[in-house]
Amino acid sequence: MRVSFARRIAVVTACLGVGLAGCADKTAGAWPSLAPRPGEAAPMVPRTALACQGCGAEFAGAPVPNSSPPPAPRLAPADAARRLEAAAATVAAAEAKVPAQQRVTAAAVAAARGAPADSDRASLAEVERSRFENLFLPLAEPARQLDALEDELVGTAGSEALTAGIAALRERLAVLERERRAFE
Repeated sequence: MRVSFARRIAVVTACLGVGLAGCADKTAGAWPSLAPRPGEAAPMVPRTALACQGCGAEFAGAPVPNSSPPPAPRLAPADAARRLEAAAATVAAAEAKVPAQQRVTAAAVAAARGAPADSDRASLAEVERSRFENLFLPLAEPARQLDALEDELVGTAGSEALTAGIAALRERLAVLERERRAFE
């Protein structure tokens, strides 16, 4: 037996009406009602502007100044220079390989210009583009390492030289990224 949608709505509406009817009935006494109860209308705990009464705040003396020395500044991680050099070596290796592959790719793309998409020249150009693109895959790891190292150096003492090295390496990565986009 299927109950129609309209009948379901009627049953739900009737249940809600009966449930809320008790809230509107004034003859049954004070409860249940949606009106605020006497304890809810006034603040439950009286409060003063400066301190509570009876909590001991009135007996507290003036605050004692903190006489401890400020904490020593954090130092840069011990392996930060080594990690920066490793990232720089990976970038330098990619920089060394890019010019030769860039020439080969440019020649293949120029030879394929105007050739049908299914020709050998177009296929060779696509292969060379892929080889050129693969030169840049190892650069994702140094970029991530630079992000992590930069986060670790925030607020450390003596990290200015390392931060400058990170900025210089990021600039080299940006140049490589511009070269990578040349064949898109």
